[in-house]
Amino acid sequence: MASDKSDERGLAPAPSSVNSPRMTKTNDQDKVDRIVSIDTPEQIQFTFELAGPATRMMAYLVDLGVRSVVLAVISLVVLIATGMVLPDLAAGIVLMVMFALEWGYHTVFEWLWNGSTPGKRAMGIRVVRTNGVSMDLTRSAMRNLLRAADIFPFGYATAVLVMFISKSDRRLGDFAADAMVVREEPVKLSRLPNLPEGALSFPRGFASKLGLKERDLSLIDVFFRRQNYFLPDRSEELASILSRPIAEQLGVDSPNPHLLLASILRDSHDRKSSWISPPPKPGGNP
Repeated sequence: MASDKSDERGLAPAPSSVNSPRMTKTNDQDKVDRIVSIDTPEQIQFTFELAGPATRMMAYLVDLGVRSVVLAVISLVVLIATGMVLPDLAAGIVLMVMFALEWGYHTVFEWLWNGSTPGKRAMGIRVVRTNGVSMDLTRSAMRNLLRAADIFPFGYATAVLVMFISKSDRRLGDFAADAMVVREEPVKLSRLPNLPEGALSFPRGFASKLGLKERDLSLIDVFFRRQNYFLPDRSEELASILSRPIAEQLGVDSPNPHLLLASILRDSHDRKSSWISPPPKPGGNP
């Protein structure tokens, strides 16, 4: 990817370095196509499938159940500890916990869990920026504070109405935070791209310990599939950008960037890992 920076939770480029990729969404005659394509300045395309209202509501209900259990446990502990002597204090603590869970639960989880909450993870969805990168704390907070508007007048009626009218499966909070909720259903790769010969000496299974996400592996895969479209110097520069955080994590001094990325891809493929890898556009530019 054309970037000098990487997201601190993975290889995905930071928002400032993406240079406003183009997001497109095609329409069918009978229904809205739920696939969103993001074209980067390097003409590399990533695709996401938008999560619909039903899936998002199921995730919300799972999260509601988690919050209810946490609140019940904390309330029980507080009541046992202070309820008999200081009932007003116990009520105040429980109210503060309810407030924190209502307004902080989604924000903190989406920030720390790469756009996921327990409910979203259970349903295989997560929140990302419309340029495909991870949510930061500010945008996550903005998105979730607007739940107060989305839930009006009851049962997230406003959110469902906005999603229906806009035909983008995004509620008010998503628009304000420039976010979208997508499915995490990566496509299984049947074969590896053409990789450089040779490999670095790493133990089998080392890639699984790096904490790389599916999109990170996708980025490496697309790079090798399209490196013939880059000039040699540009290919070397991009390989260095992609491999630098991995080399630092492995503690390797000045490795061959292409061989390091190829070793990771081979090891991940051997473990039958999966990641999103859109095919090159036929008959034209990559």
